[in-house]
Amino acid sequence: MNMEKFIASAIGTAPLLVMLAIITLVLFSMLSITVVIERALALKRIRGIEDADYRSIKEMLMRGQFDAVRASVAASQAPSAMTLQAGFDLQNINPDLAHEAVTQEIEVQCAELNRNLPILATVASTAPYIGLFGTVLGILNAFHKIAETGQTGAAVVAAPIAEALFATAVGLGVAIPAVMAYNFFSGRVNDLSLRVETHALDMAARLPGMRVKTEAEQI
Repeated sequence: MNMEKFIASAIGTAPLLVMLAIITLVLFSMLSITVVIERALALKRIRGIEDADYRSIKEMLMRGQFDAVRASVAASQAPSAMTLQAGFDLQNINPDLAHEAVTQEIEVQCAELNRNLPILATVASTAPYIGLFGTVLGILNAFHKIAETGQTGAAVVAAPIAEALFATAVGLGVAIPAVMAYNFFSGRVNDLSLRVETHALDMAARLPGMRVKTEAEQI
């Protein structure tokens, strides 16, 4: 009997839990939108800096203005310039170590481009389950009302079932844009990562004392 009362009490809180699930999904949606805006602005800014600084530094390298290159790299916020800076301290000591420092920094900078994207992945993967959780609770509430009243008419179960279906719809409505945004930004990040790596290795190869390994040497 105590177990039956506990279950009845738990089911009685179902409408509150359904509302809590919907509120959580709304918060997820706001978080997803925030990440989309932040990544769109950040990646656009980084790409602009990357292309502009790479052209400028490359021209200096081609002219042999290595002191100016060091100054520009130190002041630059371009990912490829940051990777080049990592090898400067070692280029006159050990070219192999300098190259390793550059390649490791390339990985660091490329990983930095993925900042906040795991949030989109988390929202995309969990939002449908939260919506489903709300759906299950809504259906349980509908059956609970049937058991209490002994009636099965639409007037009794329509509202709880509508809440349940609404929770599912909200969950899908949050998850689908998050998946699309994640895939879009993943493509942008992959493209920019390749650009950063190409620029960094190209500039490193033009520096005296900085030996860039070929793919065969790296294996």
